[in-house]
Amino acid sequence: MNIILMGAQGSGKGTQARVLGPELNLVKVATGDLFRAAIAAGNELGQKVEAILARGDLVPDELTNAIVRERLAEIARAKAAGEVEGALFDGFPRTAAQAEALDQILADHDDRVTVVIELQVDPEKLVDRLSKRRVCANCGAVYNLEADPPAVAGVCDRCGGALVQRDDDKPEPIRRRLALYAEQTAPLLTYYGQRGLVEQVDGDRPIADVTAAIEVIVEKRTQTKVTR
Repeated sequence: MNIILMGAQGSGKGTQARVLGPELNLVKVATGDLFRAAIAAGNELGQKVEAILARGDLVPDELTNAIVRERLAEIARAKAAGEVEGALFDGFPRTAAQAEALDQILADHDDRVTVVIELQVDPEKLVDRLSKRRVCANCGAVYNLEADPPAVAGVCDRCGGALVQRDDDKPEPIRRRLALYAEQTAPLLTYYGQRGLVEQVDGDRPIADVTAAIEVIVEKRTQTKVTR
């Protein structure tokens, strides 16, 4: 089983991945996590990624795909041993080239994408949601003033540091990121939609309701009962 979660920033992909990964016995695959792990490992791929990110550049598809390939080889071995059911992709693929590479990587392990779930939320609601995000200037903990506020306004629960609003969490930068996401994502939805793999879920609901909707889709696609 290999599930791709798609959705704009703030749509709840990360939250759903944290809930559904353990529930479905799937390993979360998120490029940000993989980049950090590669850098920490200090291997050749990690050194290349670190240099690129230090320049403020985007990691190219070729390098991203190579890191994903390594991770999926590990997951394939765990799956063969009966330890996991597959992968849950959060924020990957982001481009058509990455989607094509993912298909090939999975095919090399006699596997495939099971379903692509798009979390849909009105863009202006995402602007409102993301603009309420605050980050601890000391430890990096993330809060939302509405959904997950700190116990004391402006103060981090973990370390007592000051909470700040990042420049890219202000309305206009958010709108630019959402526009870029829509531009990049449309080809992916077409790519997977032509194969009948795309399912839409209303992401503007309580977390548990969104999770339940995704579970129904997984049960339908896999013909297996999800244990809640």
